[in-house]
Amino acid sequence: MANPKVMCNVVECKYNEAAKVCHAGEIQVTKHHAEARTTEATDCSTFEFGDGKEKV
Repeated sequence: MANPKVMCNVVECKYNEAAKVCHAGEIQVTKHHAEARTTEATDCSTFEFGDGKEKV
């Protein structure tokens, strides 16, 4: 599966192009709680709660 385009609205980041697309070589998404169940608990606005099992 091809990687999707990574959208970004953090214009202060050097990897942000045209204030909308991220061109970093990799992305690290962080959670702010031991168990994330909401978008607000992460730095990922497309987060949706799943079954908690790692996808390989």
